[in-house]
Amino acid sequence: MQDPTDLAVSEAIRLIHRLRSGTCDDPELSAIVVRLNQLLPDPDWFSYAIDHVPELSAEAVIARACSYRAISL
Repeated sequence: MQDPTDLAVSEAIRLIHRLRSGTCDDPELSAIVVRLNQLLPDPDWFSYAIDHVPELSAEAVIARACSYRAISL
């Protein structure tokens, strides 16, 4: 996966904010998760966005997810 463009990063930040808003219904939440899975290279992005203590800003979540590099053998 290539590094996300500035546009993709902006979209991902907006989606993280929407995900955290608590106002999404189930279909919208599912669509957001699917889109973030497409945008972010790190398979653990959800843990950074929702489960991380202390809470990371949306920008920090995206930066951490974009810094992920898969192990190449």
